[in-house]
Amino acid sequence: MLFRSRHPRALLAYAALLDHSVRRIAEVSADAREFDREEIYRLTDVWDNNTTALFTAAAARFRWARALRARWALRWMADFGPGRRAWVVEQTAAAGVPAERLLRRAAPEPAAVPGRWRRFYRGFMVAELDGTGSELTAGLAAEYDLSAAGFLGLMAERRGADRLDGWCEFELPRRYVGGSPRVPRLTVHFEDPEDLRFDGGRDTTGLSLHTGPDGVTLRLGAAGVLRCRSVRLSLDDDGWEDSPTGRRFAAAHPERRERRGVRQWALPVLRSADGPAAAGRTLRAAMIAARGVRYAGSAANAPLRAVTAALAGAGPRILEAGAVRRRADRDAAFAALVADWFRRGGPDFAEAVTSYVTVPPELRRVGPRARPTVRALPARLALVLYRLPSTPVEYSHPAYARLTFAQPPANDPDGPWTLRSRGFEHPVALAFTLDAFRCTAVPESTPDRLAFGPHLTATGLPDPC
Repeated sequence: MLFRSRHPRALLAYAALLDHSVRRIAEVSADAREFDREEIYRLTDVWDNNTTALFTAAAARFRWARALRARWALRWMADFGPGRRAWVVEQTAAAGVPAERLLRRAAPEPAAVPGRWRRFYRGFMVAELDGTGSELTAGLAAEYDLSAAGFLGLMAERRGADRLDGWCEFELPRRYVGGSPRVPRLTVHFEDPEDLRFDGGRDTTGLSLHTGPDGVTLRLGAAGVLRCRSVRLSLDDDGWEDSPTGRRFAAAHPERRERRGVRQWALPVLRSADGPAAAGRTLRAAMIAARGVRYAGSAANAPLRAVTAALAGAGPRILEAGAVRRRADRDAAFAALVADWFRRGGPDFAEAVTSYVTVPPELRRVGPRARPTVRALPARLALVLYRLPSTPVEYSHPAYARLTFAQPPANDPDGPWTLRSRGFEHPVALAFTLDAFRCTAVPESTPDRLAFGPHLTATGLPDPC
């Protein structure tokens, strides 16, 4: 005889997505040599706007209400875009509770044709550029003064054990008449480059893009080179449709009406939500703290280990606490769940959520956080970020550089490696090559200079942090 689960399938799928997110964050942050900052950010960002819906569904009084709330919440989550929908479908199927039939049908997306612009949203265009995109690069050169392009910044970052990706950004003076006063920006996104060289101590003015059988070659100023099989261009120009290419594109591709998202309907709660709401705020606060990896300078200090240790296996326990019938017992179950998160996460977890929820005094940290001791060497370069001010300068940030390394702990040479970061403000110079990411080296450091073998040198004022 088959027995129906006490929890609706949609709610089980929702909880499984939470557990997958926590497990995956733990996996990609366990060792700095395999750290994936972008994946951690994407996973934690899911739970900013979806945590409250999970706890509301789990705590609904009737099974049909829990099923309906969870279905609406899954649709809301999956409607963010085709990538998000594919993630929901894949992960719920892997957990044994497939949710695809509960979601809205996927909207057809315009196919990306290499060498052709497509509209991301009004005033913002994207294009995939490979060795066949000479027409696109010729159009850019005709409508923007690439020789006077102003360099704004560059980032190259290791993702996981083997991948490398990044971007470089420029301001492009217009050649065509019209457009808004704001200076257009072009961002070139790249993955797994074949060659990458940069020297901020030399002239960085000017940009050229060449396509051919070997892919795409970008030359930046006097000494910058990037070679890839393909790149993705993002053009941010409010007046692009005043250009010849923009007028032709607008005539052939009129703006589509924005697709309406899934409406978040509200059902009456019909019973106390105090306990579930407090637990939901705690979980959301923990995910926001972990989401701090979005900023390159914060990745090394994000409390990822504490958050993943505290929230491991949280999905089924949330459902069990929400299914308790008596109000007092239900609130006590959620209070016990939160107390267990604090116990397992320790002072680092309490510190991570203290800005958003009330932390009991006995759980707060006493004194500064102890940082793990690391060896002076060897180190593996994980990230290079270099930023210059944009115009107008009075509304921009100062120039700075940020370097992040993976280093082994001193007390356990065979243990997981740790991320360490070094920053410079108003850098005098930053020069590096692709080989800096391919080797381990002995970092040589002075108060105003850091060198990573012969492949990277940064000089400037050290970051006060």
